[in-house]
Formats: sequence, C-alpha cells, structure tokens
Amino acid sequence: MSEVVFSSANTPQDANAVADFFHKVWANGPEVIPMDLIIAMTHVDAFCEFATKNGTVVAASTGFRGMYRGHHVLHSHVTASVEPGLGYQLKLRQRQWAQDRSIPFITWTFDPLVRRNGFFNMVKLAAIGVEYSPNFYGVMLDSINAGDESDRVTAIWDVNSFRSPIHMDEQRHAALSDDNGTPVIHGVQPGIENTVHLPHDVESLRATQDPRLSQWRRAVRDVLDPALNSRWTLTGMLNREAYILTPPKDAA
Repeated sequence: MSEVVFSSANTPQDANAVADFFHKVWANGPEVIPMDLIIAMTHVDAFCEFATKNGTVVAASTGFRGMYRGHHVLHSHVTASVEPGLGYQLKLRQRQWAQDRSIPFITWTFDPLVRRNGFFNMVKLAAIGVEYSPNFYGVMLDSINAGDESDRVTAIWDVNSFRSPIHMDEQRHAALSDDNGTPVIHGVQPGIENTVHLPHDVESLRATQDPRLSQWRRAVRDVLDPALNSRWTLTGMLNREAYILTPPKDAA
C-alpha cells in the first residue's frame, strides 16, 4: 500500500505542483492560485501544505493570516483532495499550524448547497456558519460549477475548542423544506432552532442544467442571508439533509 506523505510547500517546485493540482481539480476554469503567489505567501509564513502518493499530489491546502470580526485568523482559501480522508487530515494540520502560532480561529467559505460540505464543516469539524455572502466570487467558470452563482457561507472554527454538534432543542421549525425535489420556503420562526433543507444532489442539478438549481440557490439565499447576517448561526445538520439554524443566544 502506498504511503501518503504530507509536506509544506517550501520550493518553487512544490508551489508549481500545488498550483497544477488545484487547476486540475477545478478543470477548464481560470487558475485557482498561481505558483508565484504561493511562493510569496509561504515566504511570509502563510499556510500551504500538500500530500503526495507515489510522487503525485493528491491533496493540498493554502491559507493566509487575516482579521475577521476582530479576531486573528488563518483564512483557509482553498483545499482539495482526490483521496478519501486527506481533506480532514489537512484540516487537522491547519489547526495544529494555527495553534503553534497562537492563532485562535480558522475561517473559510463554502457553497451552502453542497450537503457533504455542510456535514464535513458543521458536524465532523464542528465549525459554525456565521455569514452569508451572495455570489461571493461572481459567476463560476470552471467545469464543476459553470454558470452557477458563487454564494458562500463563512465558517469559523475555534482551534482550541472541541464543541460537540449535539442539539437539545427538539422543537424545530422547517424554514425551508424539500417538496419532491423543489424548495418550499416557510420562513424562519424566531426563538427556536430551524431546519433548512438542501437539494439531494446539487452536482447533478448543475451537470444537467436543471432549472431547480437556481430555485434552490435563491431559496437557500432568501432564508440564510438575512438569518446569518442577523446573528443566527449554522451549528449542525439533521440527517445530512438539512442545516440546523440556531437563534442568537440573547433571542427572546
């Protein structure tokens, strides 16, 4: 069995290999992050690590330091893996990197329509979704996301906390439900946890140019944009199908 080796991108050759890997993952689109920028970032102690198997890059992640809501953060700009489990390993390596530098939080953005991303972020890592940004990067051009708007949720991860995504509130309201593949908005009910359902397979909707993709995009945006930007948070998932939307702690 081939061994997976993790390394930091410390040379131009490393940076070029990482840049090529990202470009292959997001095929037929613009360059994700150029190798010269990777070199410049790591020169001033940004995060860039990658994993190789049989000498081939199979996972990589880059991030840079910043400020978010008054906190020092490592902002994880892009992470990709073509081998199961390596994305999680890279996140753990990010956490250790941040802890070693006394950086208390890691942030990143993700597409809220992708169920597996939501589960990975909200449940496996126990990060919290705190901000909604419509069409954050503009309309996407790569072959995976082509033509779709780039709505993103910002996740924040406390590197010194091991929050369990367990919810005691059994009274939940469906702010957005799934009616046989079509989104139905019921509105957010204040004071209790709400659920926000997601499409079953957003990748298939994109690939087939299904008109329901734009319906789901708009429906999730209409629910989450005002909620997250009014201090509600995404704190977990229900059956890998719906976000758990939690009211502010001081809500009546």
